[in-house]
Amino acid sequence: MGVMSNKEGSLLTWYEYCIVKNVAINEAGVVSKMMSTENLNVLAQSSEQGGSSAYLSMIAQDPASKAMLTIAKKAAKSNATVLITGETGVGKEVLAQFIHQASEVKGPFISVNCAALPDNMIEAILFGYEKGAFTNAISSHTGKFEQAHNGTLLLDEISEISIGLQAKLLRVLQEREVERLGGKKVIPINVRIIAATNRDLVEQVKAGYFRKDLYYRLNVIPIHCVPLRQRPKDIIPLANFFLKNYAKILEREIPQLTNEAKQQLVTYSWPGNIREMENVIQRALILQDASIIDEDDIQLMDNMNNEDSFYPFTSALEAQEARIILDVLAEFEGSRQATAKKLNMSPRTLRYKLAKFKSLGLTIPEKMTRELL
Repeated sequence: MGVMSNKEGSLLTWYEYCIVKNVAINEAGVVSKMMSTENLNVLAQSSEQGGSSAYLSMIAQDPASKAMLTIAKKAAKSNATVLITGETGVGKEVLAQFIHQASEVKGPFISVNCAALPDNMIEAILFGYEKGAFTNAISSHTGKFEQAHNGTLLLDEISEISIGLQAKLLRVLQEREVERLGGKKVIPINVRIIAATNRDLVEQVKAGYFRKDLYYRLNVIPIHCVPLRQRPKDIIPLANFFLKNYAKILEREIPQLTNEAKQQLVTYSWPGNIREMENVIQRALILQDASIIDEDDIQLMDNMNNEDSFYPFTSALEAQEARIILDVLAEFEGSRQATAKKLNMSPRTLRYKLAKFKSLGLTIPEKMTRELL
Protein backbone atom coordinates (compact mmCIF):
# COMPACT_ATOMS: atom_id res chain seq x y z
CA MET A 1 0.00 0.00 0.00
CA GLY A 2 1.36 3.45 -0.87
CA VAL A 3 1.29 6.55 1.24
CA MET A 4 -2.18 8.12 1.22
CA SER A 5 -2.72 11.57 -0.28
CA ASN A 6 -5.64 13.97 -0.27
CA LYS A 7 -7.50 15.54 -3.18
CA GLU A 8 -4.92 18.30 -3.40
CA GLY A 9 -2.16 15.73 -3.62
CA SER A 10 -0.54 16.50 -0.26
CA LEU A 11 0.72 13.54 1.73
CA LEU A 12 -1.92 12.59 4.27
CA THR A 13 -1.16 12.88 7.94
CA TRP A 14 -1.92 9.84 10.07
CA TYR A 15 -4.88 11.71 11.53
CA GLU A 16 -6.32 12.35 8.05
CA TYR A 17 -5.71 8.72 7.08
CA CYS A 18 -7.71 7.60 10.10
CA ILE A 19 -10.64 9.73 8.96
CA VAL A 20 -10.46 8.27 5.44
CA LYS A 21 -10.30 4.70 6.69
CA ASN A 22 -12.60 5.18 9.71
CA VAL A 23 -10.26 3.32 12.02
CA ALA A 24 -9.46 3.66 15.68
CA ILE A 25 -5.84 2.90 16.48
CA ASN A 26 -4.14 3.74 19.74
CA GLU A 27 -0.48 4.35 20.42
CA ALA A 28 0.24 0.63 20.55
CA GLY A 29 -1.34 0.13 17.14
CA VAL A 30 -4.37 -1.66 18.56
CA VAL A 31 -7.89 -0.85 17.46
CA SER A 32 -9.47 0.64 20.54
CA LYS A 33 -11.84 3.29 21.86
CA MET A 34 -10.51 3.15 25.39
CA MET A 35 -7.23 4.24 26.94
CA SER A 36 -6.10 4.80 30.51
CA THR A 37 -6.40 8.42 31.58
CA GLU A 38 -3.72 7.94 34.23
CA ASN A 39 -0.88 8.43 31.73
CA LEU A 40 -2.89 11.09 29.87
CA ASN A 41 -2.56 9.29 26.52
CA VAL A 42 -5.98 10.64 25.71
CA LEU A 43 -8.07 10.03 22.64
CA ALA A 44 -9.49 12.64 20.33
CA GLN A 45 -12.35 11.79 18.02
CA SER A 46 -13.27 13.67 14.89
CA SER A 47 -16.84 13.59 13.70
CA GLU A 48 -18.54 15.66 11.07
CA GLN A 49 -22.18 15.85 10.16
CA GLY A 50 -23.03 12.67 8.33
CA GLY A 51 -19.34 11.68 8.33
CA SER A 52 -17.13 9.06 9.92
CA SER A 53 -15.23 9.00 13.20
CA ALA A 54 -11.54 8.73 13.89
CA TYR A 55 -9.47 8.39 17.03
CA LEU A 56 -6.00 9.73 17.59
CA SER A 57 -3.75 9.31 20.57
CA MET A 58 -2.49 12.53 22.09
CA ILE A 59 0.93 11.81 23.51
CA ALA A 60 1.44 13.65 26.77
CA GLN A 61 4.43 12.36 28.72
CA ASP A 62 6.05 15.72 29.38
CA PRO A 63 4.87 17.73 32.41
CA ALA A 64 4.13 20.72 30.15
CA SER A 65 1.81 18.58 28.01
CA LYS A 66 0.09 17.08 31.02
CA ALA A 67 -0.59 20.54 32.43
CA MET A 68 -2.02 21.65 29.08
CA LEU A 69 -4.35 18.64 28.89
CA THR A 70 -5.47 19.14 32.48
CA ILE A 71 -6.74 22.60 31.53
CA ALA A 72 -8.35 21.19 28.39
CA LYS A 73 -10.25 18.56 30.39
CA LYS A 74 -11.57 21.24 32.73
CA ALA A 75 -12.59 23.38 29.76
CA ALA A 76 -14.47 20.44 28.28
CA LYS A 77 -16.76 20.30 31.30
CA SER A 78 -18.22 23.70 30.47
CA ASN A 79 -19.63 25.31 27.36
CA ALA A 80 -17.29 28.29 27.64
CA THR A 81 -15.46 29.63 24.61
CA VAL A 82 -11.85 28.43 24.35
CA LEU A 83 -8.94 30.26 22.74
CA ILE A 84 -6.07 27.96 21.75
CA THR A 85 -2.77 29.60 20.90
CA GLY A 86 0.50 28.16 19.74
CA GLU A 87 2.96 27.89 16.90
CA THR A 88 2.16 26.24 13.58
CA GLY A 89 2.13 22.46 13.80
CA VAL A 90 1.79 22.09 17.59
CA GLY A 91 -1.56 20.29 17.37
CA LYS A 92 -4.11 23.01 18.06
CA GLU A 93 -6.85 21.29 16.06
CA VAL A 94 -6.20 17.94 17.72
CA LEU A 95 -6.51 19.64 21.11
CA ALA A 96 -9.80 21.18 19.98
CA GLN A 97 -10.96 17.70 18.92
CA PHE A 98 -10.11 16.39 22.38
CA ILE A 99 -12.08 19.16 24.11
CA HIS A 100 -15.07 18.39 21.90
CA GLN A 101 -14.96 14.67 22.62
CA ALA A 102 -14.31 15.10 26.33
CA SER A 103 -17.38 17.30 26.63
CA GLU A 104 -21.02 16.26 26.75
CA VAL A 105 -22.04 17.86 23.46
CA LYS A 106 -23.84 15.50 21.11
CA GLY A 107 -23.49 17.45 17.87
CA PRO A 108 -20.71 17.42 15.27
CA PHE A 109 -17.23 18.88 15.32
CA ILE A 110 -16.84 21.37 12.46
CA SER A 111 -13.49 22.93 11.66
CA VAL A 112 -13.03 26.07 9.55
CA ASN A 113 -9.64 27.37 8.48
CA CYS A 114 -10.34 31.09 8.26
CA ALA A 115 -7.06 31.78 6.47
CA ALA A 116 -7.97 29.41 3.64
CA LEU A 117 -11.39 30.90 2.87
CA PRO A 118 -11.72 33.46 0.04
CA ASP A 119 -12.37 36.95 1.39
CA ASN A 120 -15.48 37.36 -0.74
CA MET A 121 -16.98 34.05 0.42
CA ILE A 122 -16.04 33.70 4.08
CA GLU A 123 -19.23 35.36 5.35
CA ALA A 124 -21.42 33.10 3.21
CA ILE A 125 -19.47 30.02 4.31
CA LEU A 126 -19.73 30.87 8.00
CA PHE A 127 -23.28 32.17 8.17
CA GLY A 128 -24.92 30.53 5.14
CA TYR A 129 -26.95 32.13 2.37
CA GLU A 130 -30.36 32.03 0.72
CA LYS A 131 -31.11 31.36 -2.91
CA GLY A 132 -30.41 34.45 -4.99
CA ALA A 133 -28.33 36.16 -2.30
CA PHE A 134 -25.56 36.68 -4.84
CA THR A 135 -24.58 35.58 -8.33
CA ASN A 136 -24.54 31.78 -8.69
CA ALA A 137 -26.41 31.29 -5.39
CA ILE A 138 -28.84 28.89 -7.10
CA SER A 139 -30.00 27.33 -3.82
CA SER A 140 -29.98 27.97 -0.09
CA HIS A 141 -27.01 26.75 1.91
CA THR A 142 -26.45 26.31 5.65
CA GLY A 143 -23.36 27.95 7.09
CA LYS A 144 -20.79 26.41 9.39
CA PHE A 145 -22.48 27.81 12.50
CA GLU A 146 -25.73 26.04 11.62
CA GLN A 147 -23.87 22.86 10.69
CA ALA A 148 -22.20 22.84 14.11
CA HIS A 149 -25.52 23.24 15.99
CA ASN A 150 -25.40 21.38 19.33
CA GLY A 151 -21.74 20.67 18.64
CA THR A 152 -18.41 22.45 18.37
CA LEU A 153 -17.16 24.95 15.80
CA LEU A 154 -13.41 25.44 15.54
CA LEU A 155 -12.43 28.77 13.99
CA ASP A 156 -8.82 28.08 13.10
CA GLU A 157 -6.52 30.99 12.27
CA ILE A 158 -9.13 33.37 13.68
CA SER A 159 -6.70 36.28 13.42
CA GLU A 160 -6.87 36.19 9.62
CA ILE A 161 -10.47 37.39 9.27
CA SER A 162 -11.11 41.03 8.38
CA ILE A 163 -12.10 43.70 10.90
CA GLY A 164 -15.51 44.03 9.23
CA LEU A 165 -16.27 40.35 9.57
CA GLN A 166 -14.97 40.37 13.15
CA ALA A 167 -17.84 42.73 14.05
CA LYS A 168 -20.40 40.32 12.57
CA LEU A 169 -18.75 37.38 14.30
CA LEU A 170 -18.89 39.23 17.62
CA ARG A 171 -22.62 39.75 17.22
CA VAL A 172 -23.18 36.05 16.52
CA LEU A 173 -21.20 35.09 19.61
CA GLN A 174 -23.14 37.55 21.76
CA GLU A 175 -26.64 36.84 20.45
CA ARG A 176 -26.18 33.13 19.70
CA GLU A 177 -28.06 33.50 16.45
CA VAL A 178 -27.21 33.86 12.77
CA GLU A 179 -28.89 35.39 9.77
CA ARG A 180 -28.05 33.95 6.37
CA LEU A 181 -26.96 36.24 3.57
CA GLY A 182 -30.03 37.35 1.68
CA GLY A 183 -32.28 36.04 4.43
CA LYS A 184 -34.67 37.71 6.84
CA LYS A 185 -35.07 34.93 9.39
CA VAL A 186 -32.94 34.82 12.53
CA ILE A 187 -31.74 31.29 13.28
CA PRO A 188 -30.85 30.43 16.90
CA ILE A 189 -27.71 28.33 17.37
CA ASN A 190 -26.28 26.32 20.24
CA VAL A 191 -22.59 25.99 19.46
CA ARG A 192 -19.42 25.72 21.51
CA ILE A 193 -16.84 28.01 19.94
CA ILE A 194 -13.15 27.16 19.96
CA ALA A 195 -10.83 29.66 18.28
CA ALA A 196 -7.20 28.96 17.42
CA THR A 197 -4.35 31.11 16.22
CA ASN A 198 -0.58 31.09 15.84
CA ARG A 199 -0.42 34.87 16.30
CA ASP A 200 -0.19 36.98 19.45
CA LEU A 201 -3.71 38.41 19.57
CA VAL A 202 -2.80 40.94 22.23
CA GLU A 203 -0.27 42.45 19.83
CA GLN A 204 -2.82 42.21 17.02
CA VAL A 205 -5.26 44.20 19.16
CA LYS A 206 -2.63 46.85 19.91
CA ALA A 207 -1.83 47.14 16.21
CA GLY A 208 -5.49 47.57 15.33
CA TYR A 209 -5.79 44.33 13.36
CA PHE A 210 -8.07 42.56 15.83
CA ARG A 211 -11.05 43.89 17.78
CA LYS A 212 -10.50 44.16 21.51
CA ASP A 213 -14.12 43.24 22.32
CA LEU A 214 -13.91 40.11 20.16
CA TYR A 215 -10.64 39.13 21.81
CA TYR A 216 -12.20 39.30 25.27
CA ARG A 217 -15.25 37.40 24.01
CA LEU A 218 -13.01 34.58 22.75
CA ASN A 219 -10.47 34.54 25.55
CA VAL A 220 -12.71 32.99 28.21
CA ILE A 221 -10.52 29.90 28.67
CA PRO A 222 -7.07 30.42 27.12
CA ILE A 223 -4.95 27.33 26.43
CA HIS A 224 -1.43 27.61 25.07
CA CYS A 225 -0.15 24.66 23.04
CA VAL A 226 3.46 24.25 24.09
CA PRO A 227 5.96 23.94 21.19
CA LEU A 228 7.62 20.55 20.85
CA ARG A 229 11.07 21.86 21.77
CA GLN A 230 9.70 22.79 25.21
CA ARG A 231 8.26 19.31 25.88
CA PRO A 232 11.26 17.03 25.28
CA LYS A 233 9.77 14.01 27.04
CA ASP A 234 7.10 13.84 24.30
CA ILE A 235 9.58 13.63 21.42
CA ILE A 236 10.50 9.92 21.46
CA PRO A 237 6.93 8.74 22.31
CA LEU A 238 5.64 10.84 19.41
CA ALA A 239 8.30 9.46 17.07
CA ASN A 240 7.41 5.89 18.06
CA PHE A 241 3.72 6.68 17.60
CA PHE A 242 4.26 7.85 14.02
CA LEU A 243 6.65 4.96 13.30
CA LYS A 244 4.07 2.38 14.37
CA ASN A 245 1.17 3.95 12.54
CA TYR A 246 2.95 4.75 9.28
CA ALA A 247 4.47 1.28 9.29
CA LYS A 248 0.91 -0.05 9.47
CA ILE A 249 -0.10 2.13 6.52
CA LEU A 250 2.91 0.95 4.51
CA GLU A 251 2.28 -2.67 5.58
CA ARG A 252 5.80 -3.25 6.84
CA GLU A 253 7.54 -4.17 10.08
CA ILE A 254 7.95 -1.43 12.64
CA PRO A 255 11.59 -0.32 12.60
CA GLN A 256 13.35 0.62 15.81
CA LEU A 257 15.06 3.92 16.49
CA THR A 258 18.73 3.61 17.39
CA ASN A 259 20.07 5.54 20.37
CA GLU A 260 21.89 7.88 17.96
CA ALA A 261 18.65 8.56 16.09
CA LYS A 262 16.83 9.25 19.35
CA GLN A 263 19.55 11.66 20.42
CA GLN A 264 19.26 13.51 17.11
CA LEU A 265 15.49 13.82 17.52
CA VAL A 266 15.71 15.03 21.11
CA THR A 267 18.37 17.66 20.44
CA TYR A 268 16.68 19.11 17.34
CA SER A 269 14.73 22.37 17.75
CA TRP A 270 11.62 21.28 15.75
CA PRO A 271 10.57 24.64 14.28
CA GLY A 272 7.72 22.88 12.47
CA ASN A 273 6.71 21.09 15.70
CA ILE A 274 4.67 17.85 15.57
CA ARG A 275 3.70 18.33 11.94
CA GLU A 276 7.38 18.49 10.99
CA MET A 277 8.17 15.41 13.06
CA GLU A 278 5.42 13.49 11.30
CA ASN A 279 6.93 14.40 7.93
CA VAL A 280 10.42 13.43 9.10
CA ILE A 281 9.29 10.01 10.32
CA GLN A 282 7.19 9.41 7.22
CA ARG A 283 10.18 10.32 5.07
CA ALA A 284 12.48 7.96 6.96
CA LEU A 285 10.04 5.06 6.59
CA ILE A 286 9.57 5.64 2.87
CA LEU A 287 13.29 5.81 2.11
CA GLN A 288 14.57 3.22 4.59
CA ASP A 289 13.64 -0.45 4.26
CA ALA A 290 15.83 -1.76 7.10
CA SER A 291 14.63 -2.88 10.53
CA ILE A 292 16.23 0.11 12.24
CA ILE A 293 16.14 3.86 11.78
CA ASP A 294 19.60 5.33 12.34
CA GLU A 295 20.70 8.95 12.65
CA ASP A 296 21.60 9.01 8.96
CA ASP A 297 17.97 8.19 8.11
CA ILE A 298 16.66 11.14 10.14
CA GLN A 299 17.05 13.98 7.68
CA LEU A 300 16.38 17.29 9.36
CA MET A 301 16.54 20.87 8.17
CA ASP A 302 19.91 22.42 8.98
CA ASN A 303 20.64 25.95 10.13
CA MET A 304 17.07 26.60 11.22
CA ASN A 305 18.04 29.98 12.71
CA ASN A 306 18.92 31.25 9.25
CA GLU A 307 15.83 32.95 7.85
CA ASP A 308 16.87 31.78 4.35
CA SER A 309 17.22 28.14 5.45
CA PHE A 310 13.95 27.13 3.78
CA TYR A 311 14.81 28.92 0.56
CA PRO A 312 13.17 28.75 -1.94
CA PHE A 313 10.31 27.54 0.27
CA THR A 314 8.50 29.52 2.95
CA SER A 315 8.47 26.81 5.62
CA ALA A 316 10.22 23.65 6.76
CA LEU A 317 7.11 21.63 5.93
CA GLU A 318 7.09 22.67 2.27
CA ALA A 319 10.79 21.96 2.01
CA GLN A 320 10.35 18.54 3.60
CA GLU A 321 7.58 17.62 1.14
CA ALA A 322 9.79 18.62 -1.78
CA ARG A 323 12.68 16.58 -0.44
CA ILE A 324 10.48 13.52 0.02
CA ILE A 325 9.14 13.73 -3.53
CA LEU A 326 12.53 14.36 -5.13
CA ASP A 327 14.23 11.61 -3.11
CA VAL A 328 11.59 9.09 -4.14
CA LEU A 329 12.09 10.24 -7.74
CA ALA A 330 15.81 9.56 -7.35
CA GLU A 331 15.08 6.16 -5.84
CA PHE A 332 13.12 5.23 -8.97
CA GLU A 333 15.72 6.78 -11.29
CA GLY A 334 13.39 9.58 -12.34
CA SER A 335 10.31 7.48 -13.08
CA ARG A 336 7.29 9.68 -12.43
CA GLN A 337 4.91 6.77 -12.79
CA ALA A 338 6.66 4.72 -10.10
CA THR A 339 7.05 7.78 -7.88
CA ALA A 340 3.38 8.72 -8.14
CA LYS A 341 2.40 5.13 -7.35
CA LYS A 342 4.60 4.89 -4.24
CA LEU A 343 3.40 8.24 -2.92
CA ASN A 344 -0.21 7.34 -3.82
CA MET A 345 -0.34 10.58 -5.77
CA SER A 346 -1.96 11.12 -9.15
CA PRO A 347 0.44 11.74 -12.08
CA ARG A 348 -1.31 15.07 -12.63
CA THR A 349 -0.62 16.18 -9.05
CA LEU A 350 2.99 15.04 -9.32
CA ARG A 351 3.40 17.02 -12.56
CA TYR A 352 1.95 20.09 -10.84
CA LYS A 353 4.31 19.80 -7.88
CA LEU A 354 7.36 19.22 -10.09
CA ALA A 355 6.40 22.22 -12.21
CA LYS A 356 6.20 24.28 -9.01
CA PHE A 357 9.62 23.02 -7.88
CA LYS A 358 11.05 23.89 -11.31
CA SER A 359 9.58 27.41 -11.12
CA LEU A 360 11.34 27.83 -7.77
CA GLY A 361 14.67 27.01 -9.39
CA LEU A 362 15.04 23.35 -8.42
CA THR A 363 16.63 21.10 -11.04
CA ILE A 364 14.33 18.47 -12.55
CA PRO A 365 16.28 15.90 -14.63
CA GLU A 366 15.35 15.76 -18.33
CA LYS A 367 14.48 12.08 -18.04
CA MET A 368 11.61 13.01 -15.73
CA THR A 369 10.46 15.81 -18.02
CA ARG A 370 10.30 13.61 -21.11
CA GLU A 371 8.46 10.73 -19.46
CA LEU A 372 5.03 12.37 -19.22
CA LEU A 373 5.10 14.72 -22.18
